[in-house]
Amino acid sequence: MKFRTGIVALAAAGLTLTACSSGSSDTATDTAPSVPAANATGTLKVWLMDGSQPQTVIDSVNAQFKKAYPDVNVEVELQQWGGIQDKLTTSLGTDSTPDVVEIGNSLTAKYSDAGLLADLTASAGDFKVDGMLPGLKPSGELDGSRYGIPYYGGVRIVVYNKSQFKDAGVEVPTSLEELNAAAEKLQKANADNSKYSAFYFPGKYWYGAVPFVWDAGGEIAEQDGDTWTGTLDQPAAVAGLTTLKGLVKNYSKAPVDGDETKNMDAFNTGNVGMMIDSWWAPGALNTGDQEGNIGAFALPGTAAGSTSPVFFGGSDLAVSAKSANQGLAVEWMKILTGLETQTQLAKEGGVIPNQEGAFVGHQGNEFLEVADQASTNSRFTPVSPNWANVESSQVLQDMLVKIFSDAATVEEATASASEQITSILNG
Repeated sequence: MKFRTGIVALAAAGLTLTACSSGSSDTATDTAPSVPAANATGTLKVWLMDGSQPQTVIDSVNAQFKKAYPDVNVEVELQQWGGIQDKLTTSLGTDSTPDVVEIGNSLTAKYSDAGLLADLTASAGDFKVDGMLPGLKPSGELDGSRYGIPYYGGVRIVVYNKSQFKDAGVEVPTSLEELNAAAEKLQKANADNSKYSAFYFPGKYWYGAVPFVWDAGGEIAEQDGDTWTGTLDQPAAVAGLTTLKGLVKNYSKAPVDGDETKNMDAFNTGNVGMMIDSWWAPGALNTGDQEGNIGAFALPGTAAGSTSPVFFGGSDLAVSAKSANQGLAVEWMKILTGLETQTQLAKEGGVIPNQEGAFVGHQGNEFLEVADQASTNSRFTPVSPNWANVESSQVLQDMLVKIFSDAATVEEATASASEQITSILNG
């Protein structure tokens, strides 16, 4: 699935951004960019990321925009993820800035804080942001103002081996307690295989770990005014990570110092019963000898019939603060982020759209329908300009490795991580 590459690239991208101006505004903009007259002229420059959407989606948006603004020329340039942060930082700070930009949603706060993005607070109602999926909405806001509009995203779900479930007499679990019981049955049914993992989970996989924190009622960090405090050492977060540690210790043979990039390779060996992976992984695995043997379900929560909150990564769309075409930029973005185009994006691009109404684009695809279900209970990381520095410092990864390798207790590892997160977010 080609169009998954955008989100995958976010994980590999560097996370350094140099501020070009001082901070975001403290108050929301009172007025939205005015709607341009139908006889508006000029050129609208749009930067989208290569792999985020099929060309058919771009063509459709431009065709609709052309009907409203026939004398405006739209130039869409596809950018590569490699080096995009430096390129955006430089370009957004010049008079030749692109008007519309796609930004990885974990970085929107940094660009907003640097003063590079237009305040779209007054336009949020026109974009119907309040009706978008919960895990996508937070990334575009900073200090009460909105700078990014959710574009699309992706979540993690549980992939499983259907034949192994059947042989072990295991049903799809509907709670974390049932997930643990299912893993126990799978492990016993494959006791003669020393390489077998009923629940494969590599040690650095923080995207897969945070749902356990959130389901237990914990948080990564909390903000009080201008001050952030890391809270992974609080009882709820510790309880969630303790639950995960039990699953990993009892049912995973994955490297405790490894990451999720080898998940699919491990699954294809036949030595894995279940694993948490990206929403596109089941479709990619469901080929050849494995076709028809791949199943998927949303990670269940503590309460029977519930799902755990999942991390929702993806992209935002934003308008350059220096754009002379902010009104046109907003009108173009409304088409791309609206229900009709989002449904087309879901159907043709295979990503998770920004709103539940567009799920119809996934109709008939059992794996994407599971991802849609998971996305309705989704969360985001702390919205801070400094969050990217937490990721690049490997704080969460190091914490998990300590926990799973018994280099530290859950309490010790989370205390250290919380201290680091507090320092970085307030830096």
